[in-house]
Amino acid sequence: MKSWKEQLKDVKRALRETDLQGEIRDEKPAKVDFEPPKSWLTDDRSISKRDGESKGNSRPAAIPSTVAERQTGVHHRVAPTVRNPVQQPATPSAVSSSSDKPSAPSNRATTPPVFRPRIDGGHALVMPEWSEAGRSLQHPDHQGGRAAPMVVRIGVDFGTAFTKVAIRAGVDLVPVDWFAVTGDESPTGRYVMPGFVVRAPDGEYCWRRLAESNVRGNLKLSVIEMAGSDECPAATLAYLALVIRYARAFLYRHPEAGRKLVARSLRWELNVGCPTEPHEKPEVVRLFGRIARTAWRLAAGGSLRETDIAAAWVADEAAIGLETEPGVVPEFVAQIAGYLGSPQVTGGLHALIDVGAATLDVATFNVVLGNDLDSSPRIPIFFSAVRPFGTYYLYQNRHDKLDLDHVWDDAAPVEPADDFAKRHGKRRSEVDAVDLEFVNRVESCITGVIDGTRTNARGDPQSSAWREGLPIFITGGGSGCEVYRRAIEAVQIDLKRRLDASSRFRFVELDPLGAKFPQFGTDIGGRLSVAIGLTQDAESIARVVPHRDIEPISRTAKERVDHSEIYGDR
Repeated sequence: MKSWKEQLKDVKRALRETDLQGEIRDEKPAKVDFEPPKSWLTDDRSISKRDGESKGNSRPAAIPSTVAERQTGVHHRVAPTVRNPVQQPATPSAVSSSSDKPSAPSNRATTPPVFRPRIDGGHALVMPEWSEAGRSLQHPDHQGGRAAPMVVRIGVDFGTAFTKVAIRAGVDLVPVDWFAVTGDESPTGRYVMPGFVVRAPDGEYCWRRLAESNVRGNLKLSVIEMAGSDECPAATLAYLALVIRYARAFLYRHPEAGRKLVARSLRWELNVGCPTEPHEKPEVVRLFGRIARTAWRLAAGGSLRETDIAAAWVADEAAIGLETEPGVVPEFVAQIAGYLGSPQVTGGLHALIDVGAATLDVATFNVVLGNDLDSSPRIPIFFSAVRPFGTYYLYQNRHDKLDLDHVWDDAAPVEPADDFAKRHGKRRSEVDAVDLEFVNRVESCITGVIDGTRTNARGDPQSSAWREGLPIFITGGGSGCEVYRRAIEAVQIDLKRRLDASSRFRFVELDPLGAKFPQFGTDIGGRLSVAIGLTQDAESIARVVPHRDIEPISRTAKERVDHSEIYGDR
């Protein structure tokens, strides 16, 4: 007979599996707020000379007076960061354990924590003058006339906190460097663009510092929430128009790829990433496509005033210069696009853990390979969970529990516990104890998705991966952080113990930049993996099968044929 402890464990496990009898979907994403970095708030800091700019082109220094909590409303707040502000939403460390694991849909309302990305490269945001060349769909030195066509595909990883962009022009892959806008020269920071745009008093949206201007954030989650309405997401459209305009200009200036464009007639394509869960909603996909299409038109235009943006949104005309409609691709599919087209790809059950700045995304899915070379793989999604356990919340947990001021840079890699302890004058054991709480929450989230797939009929309980090793991808800007690695290892150890197996996870290494960019390293490659995957043809990456369309998998035993029926006497 089992002991009472073992019986209690069985009851808890049964309750957890019961919670997984529906789709793992119902928790709201974290809200996004923004407190501008000090360099945006001081009027005595000169804007340094950027790549390709002269000192005479510097913008007048001024103070943004307010910060928008949503792009349709202004959230008034004193600019400097305040420790433990009143009515501060609960951080992940204060969330009950029941919210850590995926759950069935319910009507229970949850209050998502506020996500305030922290960046400060020591400079104000400015749009370099040379970016004006990005209004054109051809290289500035293009001679016209008959020229050989070249397909140029832009991949936009439109993130909650940061946007990353890569461009594939013929055989050249070009990661877009944002130093000229942000002034961030760090190895990782220069390849991410903060998700904010400034609205000037006259209604013009821009990247520069102006008096009485508003910094608008929450550009991604707000549009997902408005899916199904016809409201114009003006700030989001302006931001993406600036992103596209700058990216095209950056390509024209690229020392290697740029010179090849002069004698070619450019044929443009645009792919935008979309979170996995919202991508299963047709209205969200349609909205993202319309936003991408409108932003593309605005990027080629002149003014980005609110009235002009609203007019373009209402007109909803076809995007000029695009060979096809913008592709809206699930972010996790873009992340593994290189794997799906490589010789190492295998069919069957897989898992992906994406560690972002705001969220931890976990998903399990099948890879169903095509029967011929011309057919793309199908990706049925089993279970997924999105939780506010990104690197921002890891830092927030450390600073709150260790009574430290909220000062860090979300664009930089997370400091290892030892370095963090030394820099803040703390003992390593103190940091480890704080991190352990966070590790347990990350572990619980991952375990919930894995167990749902292993035990639920709408997962894949009979997959050979449970015996031979589950292929798993670890991606995102925080994928190299030791805290998340500890959580993943804890999940694997627990799974081995419960299944009495020798191998549980088979880690699949992704190298999106390949050998062409050895100077970038794995941190930058991890951050750019979605954008790089989006530079591939959207139609050939994979076809996603939503969770709602998946029927329970049944594997019937093969009927045994009697030997005499085949070899018997005639």
